Amino acid sequence: MVAGLVSSNAQVYSANVVGYANVVCVGSTGAGTGFTLIANPFDDGNGNQLTNVIPASLFANKSQLLTWNPGTGKYNTAIGKTASGWASSVSLPPGVGFFVVNASTTPVTNVFVGSVAVNISASTTNTLGAGLTLVGSAIPYADDIQTSTNINLFGLANKSQLLSWNTGTQKYNTAVGKTAGGWAASFPITVGQGFFISSAAAGSNWVETLNP
Repeated sequence: MVAGLVSSNAQVYSANVVGYANVVCVGSTGAGTGFTLIANPFDDGNGNQLTNVIPASLFANKSQLLTWNPGTGKYNTAIGKTASGWASSVSLPPGVGFFVVNASTTPVTNVFVGSVAVNISASTTNTLGAGLTLVGSAIPYADDIQTSTNINLFGLANKSQLLSWNTGTQKYNTAVGKTAGGWAASFPITVGQGFFISSAAAGSNWVETLNP
């Protein structure tokens, strides 16, 4: 399991694993920069509200949070950071990706804390609609989608695509396509990373399994 999950000698009496993950949001180097595409890898047990899982105190004023609306194929209205905190809240559950726009030149490390949303040795099925969906893995694994059987995206229709964000260039990386033979190229993701899935057909299943 990833660093930060409960230690092996701890006594855990539920089917869920608890832990934390440090996710870095890059600093801004000028207009149109400071974007990091992330996802909440843990369930905080309290609705996973923005105001709880990403403390406003970490971010400079004029920072923003952007969520995606798969129904409209557009971003929702940005939530801004002011001297009073986040202008509004929104639920950010495991499995949903979102952009954080850091207005400061200094990188910010957010600590996500909670329980893994998928029970040990169980699985969860996410049914994706056609088109773009901004997602994140509900399992805090760092793995490569091209080969991963835990973060399993092999059930998507051929011609589907995966799209990740490059914090260094502040641009999208080249999309990776799905063929009859699997994913066409390596697509590594880290714990707490968001990415786009462009599903070529409605009703495609994304099945994730937690195997400790």
